[in-house]
Amino acid sequence: MTIEGPLSGIRVLDCTQAHAGPFGTLLLGDLGAEIIKIEPPTGDMLRLGQKEVSPLLYYIVGLSRNKKSLVLDLSGPKGKQAFYDLVKISDVVISNNRPDVPLRQGTDYETLEKINPGIIRVNISGYGETGPYSNFPSYDIIACGHSGILSISGEPGRPPVTPGGIALADMLGGFMAAFQTLAALVGRGRDGRGAKLSPNLLDSLLLFQQVMFQSYFVSGNPPGPQGNRHLVATPYGVYQTADGYITIGPTDADKVASLVGLGWMASDERFNSAMNRMLNRSEFEKHLEEALLKKTSAQWLKILRDENDIACGPILNYEQVINDPQVQENAMITQMEAGGQTVKTIGSVFKMPGKITGEPEPPPDLGQHTRQILESLLNYDDAAINEVLAENEAAVPRLKGRLKKL
Repeated sequence: MTIEGPLSGIRVLDCTQAHAGPFGTLLLGDLGAEIIKIEPPTGDMLRLGQKEVSPLLYYIVGLSRNKKSLVLDLSGPKGKQAFYDLVKISDVVISNNRPDVPLRQGTDYETLEKINPGIIRVNISGYGETGPYSNFPSYDIIACGHSGILSISGEPGRPPVTPGGIALADMLGGFMAAFQTLAALVGRGRDGRGAKLSPNLLDSLLLFQQVMFQSYFVSGNPPGPQGNRHLVATPYGVYQTADGYITIGPTDADKVASLVGLGWMASDERFNSAMNRMLNRSEFEKHLEEALLKKTSAQWLKILRDENDIACGPILNYEQVINDPQVQENAMITQMEAGGQTVKTIGSVFKMPGKITGEPEPPPDLGQHTRQILESLLNYDDAAINEVLAENEAAVPRLKGRLKKL
């Protein structure tokens, strides 16, 4: 069963690899778009040379539901023509390459617009389409460093850390690509015109640091590593307890002080207002830290959150997260088939009762849908299909040799 949703009827040619692009097309597929994943004869680089899907290929499993795999050698005449034939009947083409790659491939917007004036052409790059760094190689960690986000990630006096340990730049780049694609589809519905979209990892990370940069623009002082406490507000951040850690968010500081046994602060001029607490932050935090060490995380959550509506929460590991009652209520842990096995996966964030129905299609093996797509969508006969397949096969040694040089 496939997903039926707001984007049903929209066909996306997904020429992406690795993380950023596949994450963006994952979101479009979760909304019902038909995603045709066009792969080189050697497959997406994160298939690691494997044709069949395996639960061990967690990038492919995590990012490839609701996608059909079509293998084409875009450097060959048969593959290029098949791609152009698909462009005629598609809505969106997405890739994540340096800006010069679509030009060399002949898959750039200016070329595709002549084939289909309504096509929406998206290319996710590291730095943008123009400028001194536009054709430099860039991956997630490189964008994190260039954008400034690594300069504020970690503890003061210690090396920068990857934000959250996740591919933040890749996912934000994919998210922005999907967001811009939706906007372009709305615009095309009004004027019938396609669009050239150029989201990039650098811009996406700058946008998501909006408030931190605003602070810098006002103060003139570049922020340093933020550690695990808020730049201004207190209490706000990660705090140790007798058996672990909890988080505390913006809340009634006077009430928190009273509940943790620091009621005397209400009459102490150093701590009896938000401004005074900020001016004497180190002392305030020291007293709070000592108080929180007297009870366990569960005890503090019961006292602060459950009984007194204080904004705070636990710090869970992945095993605890997937068994958490709220996560289960939100139906964010689901199951699907991958490589003939049933595996758990993170479900769609799109909850639209009556608007999205069906179950996700499992991640495809490499080229699983090549013959089906060429036959059913393009009406190619056996001879034409075999020519495409032969061209794909002939390209494998050349492409494998190129991979060995990386």
